[in-house]
Amino acid sequence: MPADGQTPQTLGFTPEQINTGRPHPARMYDYYLGGKDHYSVDAEAAEEVLRRTPQVRDSTRGNRAWMHRAVRYLAETAGVRQFLDLGTGVPTSPNLHEVAQRVDPTCRVLYMDNDPIVLAHAGALLTSGPAGRVAYRHGDLHQPAAVLGEARAAGVFDWDRPIALILSAIMHFVPDEADPAGLIRTYCDALPDGSYLAMSHATGDYSPTTSAGAAVYAERNVAAPMVLRSHADVLRLFDGTRPVEPGVVRLPEWHPELGPAPRPEDGLGYDPERVWAYAGVARIRPRGLS
Repeated sequence: MPADGQTPQTLGFTPEQINTGRPHPARMYDYYLGGKDHYSVDAEAAEEVLRRTPQVRDSTRGNRAWMHRAVRYLAETAGVRQFLDLGTGVPTSPNLHEVAQRVDPTCRVLYMDNDPIVLAHAGALLTSGPAGRVAYRHGDLHQPAAVLGEARAAGVFDWDRPIALILSAIMHFVPDEADPAGLIRTYCDALPDGSYLAMSHATGDYSPTTSAGAAVYAERNVAAPMVLRSHADVLRLFDGTRPVEPGVVRLPEWHPELGPAPRPEDGLGYDPERVWAYAGVARIRPRGLS
């Protein structure tokens, strides 16, 4: 059970809101990763997306591999020991805290998501070693004041030390009218000096027509439609930060030496050439600098 007894029911979700009859991106993501926490409706929708855009499976698995490399970089090279993961999704091992605590068992991780489906599986995230700290809280990325308040109330972080904000494959579910760049700035401004932003984002740059077809299908049939953004648009989401080398690049190009080879022939591997997403890790500019 999630921390503090949080369940979909105690947070006021009705059975109708925990909709297992409509495809959901978090469960479809689990399907692409080869997981088991999805329903037939999710598998069917995922297969329809793959029929239109087979690169989605490679992109999803490539994103998971990037997240592991980014966390390893943040813990090993940047010395970060605290991680705030927004838009956590259905747990898939190794989870973020497992990667971080392999580097340093004292790492602290707070997972947050607004989806009752994720909340129902959150117990799988609460497996910290005794030296570290891991918690899950319910929170909506679109409501930064509430999310940040909940993050402080959780008691996981030392707010005088750097925190890494992890936005892994989540911002492409935020439409332009919700001001994704403004949301990111609000979160970054609230974090301690020396904190970091790690973000990945799907793109249609490599085949606009094919990607658009999959996006239209998702908009009509999936609970959360996706916004594919260009490299220039993704770069703008990093405004006000200082990306570390090699900058904001295609996922497989971001420090591949920090993880295992993709092994496309592996049943759970992926082809780097078929990964359609960008990612970067950036230092959040200390206050007072222009």
